[in-house]
Amino acid sequence: MLNGIGGSVDHPHLMKFKCPSSSACLAPAVSGIFSLLLLAGTPCYSAQSFFSSPEAPFIIAPNESIQRIAISEGSVEAAQAAIDSARQKDSNSVLVLEVGGMLTAGATPLMLPSKSCLRFLSGSGISAKSSSTAHSLISITNAENVSIVSVGTIRATVDGAGKVPVGISVGGSSRIDVDRLLVTRCSGSGIEMTGSDPLALNLAQSVTRCVLNRNGNGLLVDQTAGFVCLDNFFEENTGTALGISSLNSVVAGNMIGGSISGIKNGSDRAVVTRNVFGKNGTALELLSNSVSVLVSENRSLETNQNFLVAGVGNQFFRNEFPGSVNVSSSASNTLLIANSKFTTDTTNTNVGYFNPPTFSHPHTNAVIIPGKYRVDITIPGGKVTKEKDKSIAAVPTDIAYVQSEIGKVSSANPQAVLVLHLQGEYISKSKDGLQLPPNTCVILDGTIISDLGLPVDLPWVRGETISQVVLMASKGFSSFSGGKIDGGRQALYDVNASSNAPSIALLEGVNMADSSRDGIYIKGRSSPGPLYIYQCNIYGNGSRCIWPHVCSPVHSIANTCTGSHMDGIDLDAGAKDCTALFNICTGNRRHGLFLEEATHNNIAFGNIFSANGGSGVHIWNEEVKGNTGSNAVVSNICQANRKGVSAGGRSDDKTASGNLIFNNVCSGNRVDGIASGNSRATNNYFGQCVNYGNVGLDIQTSDSAAAYFFNAVNPEPSAR
Repeated sequence: MLNGIGGSVDHPHLMKFKCPSSSACLAPAVSGIFSLLLLAGTPCYSAQSFFSSPEAPFIIAPNESIQRIAISEGSVEAAQAAIDSARQKDSNSVLVLEVGGMLTAGATPLMLPSKSCLRFLSGSGISAKSSSTAHSLISITNAENVSIVSVGTIRATVDGAGKVPVGISVGGSSRIDVDRLLVTRCSGSGIEMTGSDPLALNLAQSVTRCVLNRNGNGLLVDQTAGFVCLDNFFEENTGTALGISSLNSVVAGNMIGGSISGIKNGSDRAVVTRNVFGKNGTALELLSNSVSVLVSENRSLETNQNFLVAGVGNQFFRNEFPGSVNVSSSASNTLLIANSKFTTDTTNTNVGYFNPPTFSHPHTNAVIIPGKYRVDITIPGGKVTKEKDKSIAAVPTDIAYVQSEIGKVSSANPQAVLVLHLQGEYISKSKDGLQLPPNTCVILDGTIISDLGLPVDLPWVRGETISQVVLMASKGFSSFSGGKIDGGRQALYDVNASSNAPSIALLEGVNMADSSRDGIYIKGRSSPGPLYIYQCNIYGNGSRCIWPHVCSPVHSIANTCTGSHMDGIDLDAGAKDCTALFNICTGNRRHGLFLEEATHNNIAFGNIFSANGGSGVHIWNEEVKGNTGSNAVVSNICQANRKGVSAGGRSDDKTASGNLIFNNVCSGNRVDGIASGNSRATNNYFGQCVNYGNVGLDIQTSDSAAAYFFNAVNPEPSAR
């Protein structure tokens, strides 16, 4: 058990796996043991996949030396002798160990040294003898750059046979990748992994596309930062399916069921997203050491899930879970935002609960914020009318009138949540725009356009007077959804979501266009007041689409950011604890995602960055003393930009080092797929890369940048 995240192996909650004969339910082969599908009746449901098979021109460096060792069926002792002999022959080469049959373990595990790639061919694996006394089948201790992967059509089996406590044991190690294995029948845990430094993202480990079946615990992770857990299948592990404590970790695309505990998470600043849960005793438990874990867009196949929440600042957003959330009395700043079918004790003062009606998720529930009643108000906008055979243009309603009316209702109902319905055409003639009172939800079915009587696209001037079309509430809760907000190329911002006080806000399904500067401007938000930007379309702005600036946290999820004169998303000047998940940033003049000016501890995952004038992702520091570091850039697609992913710093005290760049697809870029950086951008880790078809170099390296690379692939390009 690691750091209290294991669990009892008694009283399993079994989950049944069945699938109708349907082309929509294609199960990957796993030695024929079971069909890897989860469903609740029909149709069949599965988790979204995120991991891409690596494809890179080298394993650790362009000038690497490789030894290939063929290991045939037999004892672990014989395989170990071959490995030890190869390492003694050359201590610096990369060992590519190709196993062509079943290995059997007796008294000792197979021990893998640094810089080794264990490749199980079809029909191979490792299992325990009936007399085995080994603690694990495979052991990696105080090592770095080690991978274990199945390369055939069928996953290799790591089978404890009920004799061996642990299938794969990793201790005090760095940059360890486990991919496409079936780990089964281990009495303790299928996989246990500890790292060498709990704060260093450039030493990250990963488990991807594995099946963990019928073990005590499935996967236990501790003391490793930036852990990546993608596309795994946890079935009938009788204790904890996944126990994880990892700074800036990503848990996504997994299917989890049949355990006492689905996930026990004690991480600091992590993302748990787009997983599918079956039946577990407890679906998810956030432990007392969990901090700022974002749990978003997960789904359930069961009708009554159970969640246990402790820790500080943990957030649940837009999950499709029927279930109850039990928040510990010791927890603080827990937020439940816009979740479907969650129930909780709304009198608990440790919980912030906000379930706003939105354009795409309308509801008439009386409780939007606990302790406050609901007041709906409709203020019509201008409408296009018809007279005989012609249409007469709408006369838009002045936002100043709307502001006056909602002010009256808000003042008369200080304990209410105001739900403002705007339908039709509106015009904003003031730089103030529409300013939302605290605890207001706006649903727009129409357009608000700014007309300030100014020349369009005025040049930038330092200290210019702020103007916006919409200003989010400065405190309390607020939401804005639907419709179009148009800056008219005059207002600086379509939406200004800056706040120096705790203010929790949601922007959902809004079209934002033609601001003079930024689509969404965010400055000064602090950790008690996160902003969620969800499924918005932001385009054609004079500077950036989304600009979180000196703030924490801002969550940009599933937005489309196009055609800005600068960046799609710019995390700037010390912005921290932010996420960019599943966005599409395309056709922007500068970068798709810009991580700059000492921004740190941010997570970018599952985005598409394409056809941008600069890089898909650019990691940089120009002016702010400090490091743009400890950011996780995981499983993004960077295609047809100038460069895919690039890094650099301006000076010795303005650096961009120690970032995790893992399993990003960089293809068809006009210069390089990856540009590893300059002498002020060192020790970044580029792992499990997918790079091909770039006009320049697929991976551009630099001795001065001193980056880490580890790709669990052959140096030759694999067949696509």
